[in-house]
Amino acid sequence: MPKDNVVEFPGDLDPAQFRISATDTKGHTARKWYNIQPMHSQMMAVLMEAKKFPYRTIGEFTRHAIVRHIHWLESIHQPIKSVTGALDASNAVLRDMEFRSEFKYFIEKLDKQVNILVDEGDIGAARKLVLEVLRNIEDMPEGYWRDKYLGQIRKGHAKLLEGAPRASLLAFNEEVAG
Repeated sequence: MPKDNVVEFPGDLDPAQFRISATDTKGHTARKWYNIQPMHSQMMAVLMEAKKFPYRTIGEFTRHAIVRHIHWLESIHQPIKSVTGALDASNAVLRDMEFRSEFKYFIEKLDKQVNILVDEGDIGAARKLVLEVLRNIEDMPEGYWRDKYLGQIRKGHAKLLEGAPRASLLAFNEEVAG
């Protein structure tokens, strides 16, 4: 399975840091309109299409760029009266809320689909779906969220996974030789 969507980030760079909420803790936003050169817009689209960074939208790309630039400006001209520490703390909370919401939504959707298949008597399809999801999650970069997804799915579908056939290299070798 190709791993084009799995990026190894250097050092202490956390892919979660690429997610900057569009709202504050009270749900407020400020809309900004700006013009950029067409080539900058095209390069942003190229970066998005490459799927090498965890941006889901151009808005996420832009918000992340702004936050990084503000930090850079503050690092070259101290002191500046700033609230970026408070903003970073707020974003950490908002990011955690968003990830937990996405996690809950994903697990609910998976559970619902598995239950539909089981209710229809198609245990094989339910098991296949869970195994496919687990395989895809195992391709995620190691870390908290990967472990959380794997743990919840394995726990929530333990009975279904108990009956899953195991791959056997012996059986595979016999098929190849035969």
